[in-house]
Amino acid sequence: MTGTRTIDALGTYCPVPIHLLEQASAEARSGTLFLVLADDPMIEVDLPAWCHRTGSRLVRITEADGEWTALVETI
Repeated sequence: MTGTRTIDALGTYCPVPIHLLEQASAEARSGTLFLVLADDPMIEVDLPAWCHRTGSRLVRITEADGEWTALVETI
């Protein structure tokens, strides 16, 4: 692993959170951890699908008071 980067997608809606993660991961080394912050409920569907498509690993995703926090490790 090379470190953790935060993707603050609060206040944005599909597909913006995934686009922000995709852009950041394209510039990152394999093994980088991304902490994704989002308040769009579609992140629960979109993020696992993106991880499956890219081969990245969804370490965890949690929701509290309408805000999702996810940890993703890039390949």
